[in-house]
Amino acid sequence: MQIFNKPDETLAKLERGVGLGFFDGVHRGHLELIRTLVFRCGQQKLLPAIFTFPSHPETVLFPDDPFTSYLSTLEERMERLAENGIEETHLQPFDEDFAKIEPQDFLDRFLGERLQARLIVVGQDYRFGFKGQGDVAFLQKWAEERGIEVIVIQEVCLLGEKVSSSRIRDAIGEGDLSLAESLLGRTYRISGVVMAGRGLGRQMGFPTANIMMPSDLACPAYGVYATRTRIGDRVYDSVTNIGLRPTVDQKMQQPLIETFLFDAELSLYNQTVQVEFLQKIRPERQFGSLLQLGAQVREDLQTVRQWHLTAEKCFEKARISGIPLYLLPTQRFAQSALYLIFYSPLEPRRATCQNLLLRVLTASCRRYPSRTSLAAAMDNLYGSSIEANFEKQGDLQIMNLSAEGLMSWTDGSSPFRDTCSLLFDLLFEPLLDDDGLFDETTVEAERQNLILEQAARENDRSKYAYDHCLSLFCGDQVQGISPAGDRQMLLEITRPELMAAYEDLLHHVKISLFLGGRIDSACIEVCLAGLRRFPESSRPAFCPAQYPSPFLPSAPASVVEHKNVEQARIVMAFYGLPPYFSNQSIVATIFNSMLGGDVHSLLFDVVREKLGLAYSVYSLNQRYLSALFVMAGVAVDRIEPAVEAVLQQLANLASGQFERSLFDRARQMIETAILSVTDDLSLMLGQQINGQLCGRTLTRQESLSLLKAVEPDQIIALARQIKWNTCYVLTSPDQHPLLPALDDRNTKRRADHESSRA
Repeated sequence: MQIFNKPDETLAKLERGVGLGFFDGVHRGHLELIRTLVFRCGQQKLLPAIFTFPSHPETVLFPDDPFTSYLSTLEERMERLAENGIEETHLQPFDEDFAKIEPQDFLDRFLGERLQARLIVVGQDYRFGFKGQGDVAFLQKWAEERGIEVIVIQEVCLLGEKVSSSRIRDAIGEGDLSLAESLLGRTYRISGVVMAGRGLGRQMGFPTANIMMPSDLACPAYGVYATRTRIGDRVYDSVTNIGLRPTVDQKMQQPLIETFLFDAELSLYNQTVQVEFLQKIRPERQFGSLLQLGAQVREDLQTVRQWHLTAEKCFEKARISGIPLYLLPTQRFAQSALYLIFYSPLEPRRATCQNLLLRVLTASCRRYPSRTSLAAAMDNLYGSSIEANFEKQGDLQIMNLSAEGLMSWTDGSSPFRDTCSLLFDLLFEPLLDDDGLFDETTVEAERQNLILEQAARENDRSKYAYDHCLSLFCGDQVQGISPAGDRQMLLEITRPELMAAYEDLLHHVKISLFLGGRIDSACIEVCLAGLRRFPESSRPAFCPAQYPSPFLPSAPASVVEHKNVEQARIVMAFYGLPPYFSNQSIVATIFNSMLGGDVHSLLFDVVREKLGLAYSVYSLNQRYLSALFVMAGVAVDRIEPAVEAVLQQLANLASGQFERSLFDRARQMIETAILSVTDDLSLMLGQQINGQLCGRTLTRQESLSLLKAVEPDQIIALARQIKWNTCYVLTSPDQHPLLPALDDRNTKRRADHESSRA
């Protein structure tokens, strides 16, 4: 990301999308604006830029009361903007001259002339110009006259109220760091250089790393906290006291942060550490003696250690050669799990090759040169498993090597730890021939297995129809590639090409590793040693913003294909759901459940049961395409009425003609699904992996809060905005259904909506 901090600095003559705001903390509300900006810029081929200030405007507007409660440093703010796809940040010094600028002058000079904005994204309460005289209405009128699009982000509410920097500051000041984390979308962190202290902690048996509380950051309420501490590329569970230490120093005026690391003995003087505040344990108080203080500290250590064991909070434990290791500790499951995730751009040939590669890698290795010997080894590990999965999310190819097993056995062994070690052996010690190529017998066996899977998918008429509708919907974009790969390419792939794909996997593909369960330090070391086996390479450093690209569907299309089928297949694709990263995506989830995602839905109840028009009918939310697919199996002579019935159910949702009980049942079913995630370790880890992919990980409490805030009018609004884009029908040769024209249908639906609103 380029940072411009001089108003007279020369800029490239490029059209930009510009986000406006201060973005202190870059919290969840800010992220809704930033991600929307980047998403729309991607669709419109604009450069995503932020116009902001290096210091808070209140510093100038209220000089007698300087602003000293930042949620992040300027450097941290810039890092967060870059992580989320911003390519330029323009830091305008906010001085007395700038504070006096008229609203019109600001828009003309900075957004029009300097930044050449073609898209502007703001929050609904954004104000600008002298004494805040400019508002969103002023901005919209100015932009409309110049053909500039303005997107106004509605307020993001979570846990009952609007997400705002002031609410986060209040939560931090009150010691409610759990609430602050929910609103920020990350833990609240304070960095500093470890300084020498009086050594009292060491004398009492618990040495601490001490840093001074920065005077310009929001200070947590004084007290003892469960924390994590990052030192270099490692993160340690810790306990922290922040305050004025009244028991040992009654003259102290600036708060001190004292942190004890669990299970670590490190010399940290003059090193930079970062403390993440997680949960307040107790307030700071003065003790009558050091003996009483020591007894309380020992109790605090026990309390916080237990908190870390039971909190079930996923976090980055370490980073090796740019590869993050995420840990989700939990004591509730006998099984533990590992997921090694590879992310790469989706390309037809590469996808097909990598699909075959994963199967070859998990079929054998030097230690176990056949599937039979490998299966026997897994049996000896008390039912442990190693699997490979290939999927696509938007235009990203996601490859997953997973291991599951018992963390401990009665003989003192750790089947899971041994399974993790075996997974890395499969990856790094493949079975090769004398020419350094993958074993030919293994390659050909796995090629045939994959060909059979592709044939089975094609013979499954429902999947066949879905794949063809998806291809029509995506056109020549890579999002339309079949997840099974291309059969002709699969036949063409040579062993040297497969070896080149393997080298690419080891050297250039972005990677992350997730561990969950009763993970002990020995298991973590096995995984860290495995990550160290990846060669030093030109692999891009892993960044959380490895997000699927913005997507726009191809032109509307209807296709009827004829084959000898007893049951016709209909697949209809609708576009216009909220982007996958948006807080409004929960509305799309409820909408899908009401339409056809569950057994209580309109499609099931009306189209299948009451009208008898379909043997099966359901809808599927494709969130990385902002699309909803409806799939139905119908009698070959009932295609047209089935299509009309589906469209009628959408019209009923758009006009509000549905029972409140339908909405309530959908919300209840989704709530049950949210609650059930914590009953399964794989689901818990999958939620974290998906959260990383879309840049939006939610706790159960946060998800339930967003769910309960949705009202029926939001479902109605969403039903009115989606457009029918693609229809694919697979039927018998003697049937020639007349399908409604998509453009005409969309035009009619929009007219009906406007009429009903009037």
